[in-house]
Amino acid sequence: MLLIYLSLVFIRFSSQFQAEGNLRRLEDKQIKLKGKVSSEPILQGSSQRFRMGKIRIKTKQYPRYRYGENVQVVGTLQRKAINRWYSQFSLIYPSVELIKADRVKFIGFDWKEAVMRFRKRIEMVFNRNLSEPEASLLAGIVLGSKRGLGNDFWQALQRTGTLHIVVASGYNVTVVIGVVISYLAGLFKRRTAVMLGIMSVIGYTVMAGAEAAIVRAAIMGSLAYFGQVLGRKADGVRMLLAAIMVMLLVEPYLIFDVGFQLSVMATAGLMFVGPILGKVFNRVWVIGGDIRDTVSAQIAVWPILLIVFGNLSVFAVLVNSLILFWVPIVMGLGAILGLAGLIFGQGLMGTVLGQVIGGLVYAPLTLMVKIIEGFGNKEWMSLVVEDISWWWGLGYYLVLVIVIVLLNRREKVGLTGEDLELRS
Repeated sequence: MLLIYLSLVFIRFSSQFQAEGNLRRLEDKQIKLKGKVSSEPILQGSSQRFRMGKIRIKTKQYPRYRYGENVQVVGTLQRKAINRWYSQFSLIYPSVELIKADRVKFIGFDWKEAVMRFRKRIEMVFNRNLSEPEASLLAGIVLGSKRGLGNDFWQALQRTGTLHIVVASGYNVTVVIGVVISYLAGLFKRRTAVMLGIMSVIGYTVMAGAEAAIVRAAIMGSLAYFGQVLGRKADGVRMLLAAIMVMLLVEPYLIFDVGFQLSVMATAGLMFVGPILGKVFNRVWVIGGDIRDTVSAQIAVWPILLIVFGNLSVFAVLVNSLILFWVPIVMGLGAILGLAGLIFGQGLMGTVLGQVIGGLVYAPLTLMVKIIEGFGNKEWMSLVVEDISWWWGLGYYLVLVIVIVLLNRREKVGLTGEDLELRS
């Protein structure tokens, strides 16, 4: 079975490698693309970014484009080599022309476009009831949207190691599937409720941009609940491996994607480093589970951050300890605000509820913004290191694995000794 899987991955990888080779031959040449905007455009500063298939487009802020629109793009293809097998291709400030779709009656339903429209309506509710950057921060926490985040605030998120709060992740998936199943379990059979919960997670994953972190979390969460239906106990390691295998089968080049690497290593850190740190911290002071998870994830991902980005947030744990408490509160209030706006619209009831709920969520959002900007404006928050080899990163992970194995083995030996003493 493993041989069949590896063969399929190899075939997919070879096909994509050939497609990339064709793009490499067009490097520094003017090309013309016709097609659909295949990702939700992200607004940052005076520009917007979106994708057309494998090509990244960066263009002026106006006119604003939407997911699914037909466009024609003309520009010079630029290539950024990630390694000898993988490159990123971009068109920087090309000529973009919107192509109006022909009025042809077509029986069908673009569910992805419908989900994106639903997401945009929620963002409009946030914008009506909150000012910036609070509205964009709320959209990032609830929906994983990065449309309205300014460059200065984006840099502050990076310097403080809090960028993960505006990227939909495992926590969001847990909330969505858990709430849906808990509410539907009383109306339908458990199996039906779980399947509807999984469908809701798929929709939320698309709405949040289908980035590597949330796709991985969606697969793992769906497998966990599906395992309950089958009467099998969830195994985190197996679910992580299953998620990785599925994602690489669909998109083998994800193995070179930084977002995918960070997501996988952060999850592995929670699984293997988290339990060890929990026992250590419990001996010295009382520490929240969120902080333990943050430290565990940081230990697992910081070599990648140093190698790829050349900088690392020195006080990420401190800043996260000050804002993580507010994230679930903001997410819950944001979801209520969005639903209230969708149900009641801009009428009297919608306006009153928007002001009340918006006022409640505005306070923690403002506090989070002040903390992030306050620490993010300090240059010393970020450690800058250049020209670090991947061999150094592999050595770090080898040492980390050895330490984890030795500590777990020591714990098992200690427990065995205690058992022997009790028996004697």
